[in-house]
Amino acid sequence: MEENRIYSFIGLAKKAGAVLAGEGIVRAAIKNRRAFLVIMAKDASPNTKRKIETALFNSTVTMLEFGHKENLGHMLGKAQLSVIAITDGGFAGRIKEMVEQVKNNDDKTYGGGFFE
Repeated sequence: MEENRIYSFIGLAKKAGAVLAGEGIVRAAIKNRRAFLVIMAKDASPNTKRKIETALFNSTVTMLEFGHKENLGHMLGKAQLSVIAITDGGFAGRIKEMVEQVKNNDDKTYGGGFFE
């Protein structure tokens, strides 16, 4: 499954020291311009989403919704994580490509690309 490859790549980024986890740490990384990409779990609370979206206002950092809190947490050695930041441009770019590819494949599978 493609999602597993993305989780594995996030794990690789963590080993390289390019992942920050948790709402407060991610907000600080956005403020200090250390974050290249923010990944929000699809099942994150509305309050967490609002706080991160507020922090992202007027920044150039991309936010993607991907995965679930348990899966993100498991990949990074925690019980659950709602939000992470990728602090390396190379990892961020590749993860963004992978997530968009999965989303595009899902759109085609569920009616988005029948006549393409």
